[in-house]
Amino acid sequence: MKNFKAQIKNKFKFLSLVFIFLFLVFNSTQATTLYLMPSSQTIYQGETFIAEVRLNTEGEEINVVKADLEFPANLLEALDLSKGGSILTLWPEEPTFSSKEGSIALTGGLPGGFLGDGLILKITFLAKEIGQTNVNLKEDSQVLLNDGKGTPAILTLLEGSYEIVERPENLAKIFSNTHPDQNKWSKQSTLHLHWDLADGVQYSYLLSKDPLAEPDDIPDRPEGELKWIGDMEYPNLEDGIYYFSLKQKLPDENWSPKMTFRAMVDATPPEPFKLEIGQDPTVFEGKYFLSFYTTDKTSGIDYFEIKEGKRASKIISSPYVLEDQTLQSKITVKAIDKAGNERISQILPPEKPFPYSAAILILVAIIIILGTALLLTKKTKIPQTK
Repeated sequence: MKNFKAQIKNKFKFLSLVFIFLFLVFNSTQATTLYLMPSSQTIYQGETFIAEVRLNTEGEEINVVKADLEFPANLLEALDLSKGGSILTLWPEEPTFSSKEGSIALTGGLPGGFLGDGLILKITFLAKEIGQTNVNLKEDSQVLLNDGKGTPAILTLLEGSYEIVERPENLAKIFSNTHPDQNKWSKQSTLHLHWDLADGVQYSYLLSKDPLAEPDDIPDRPEGELKWIGDMEYPNLEDGIYYFSLKQKLPDENWSPKMTFRAMVDATPPEPFKLEIGQDPTVFEGKYFLSFYTTDKTSGIDYFEIKEGKRASKIISSPYVLEDQTLQSKITVKAIDKAGNERISQILPPEKPFPYSAAILILVAIIIILGTALLLTKKTKIPQTK
């Protein structure tokens, strides 16, 4: 009987050790996470919001991200995709979206790998109809490890959940003459905001980079350079997306839901870049082509513009086959970000070498001219009289 109990006890210890071992192994295996931020949010019908696709490598080093997303096209409409600030620097092709099909696709990478938590892409959505909606990362999304083998990382996908509600009546409407369009970037670093004041109404407000930040239930009064309530100014803002949140309180009523105005500031030009002229008999029929690349940390590159010599400017992408195949035109390329900031790079045409034979002829001509001038001077010299 004692032996039987001992055997049971030993088996129990063994199973306990196995359980602890499996528990430790399971918890030591961390999965790279693709997720949306904010993960949940309430939006008024007819307004827009930004959802970020982000990546947490959970201790792994990665170098390629392929993400496919889906959303209900009857409730949401994708308006814009922005790579500004993305950890990915190499894009085989631009990210794409279809509001009709409710789909978004992106593939990008970065040399040297990435470790940590970073931004992949910013998506601007329009809340079309009232309802509960999800933005999902599809199961065929992939993240590859930076191990030289392209090993797929163990991946966890987290959706975003968004509630679209009707905007309450009698809420103040916020306007801005410096940033009139909430969906467009501006290089104006001073934000001016205005809303019409109502008699007897108290207001609480907050400016933050957090879309979920909410003012407290304490009435605010302008301070410093904030001129007066209802007509406010925030100067010298750093680059980024700002959310001005406002709540109001009518007499004998509770504080209202918050109203939010988004302002997107980018006063910094794209990163400096170089222009490289190349030629390869296997591409572009052996013609000279131009290669270039740069990024913009905040709003992202909108387009590139080239001017060759006196030719008209035009929008291009890299690589670009040069019109002047003699390479005798000055080449100017502008990188313009989504706020209108510009960065310019140029290549000047090479100086033509001075022909050796021409130099000899010119030298001989100079000698002849000087010799002739000396002879004429001697012949015309007036003799001196005694």
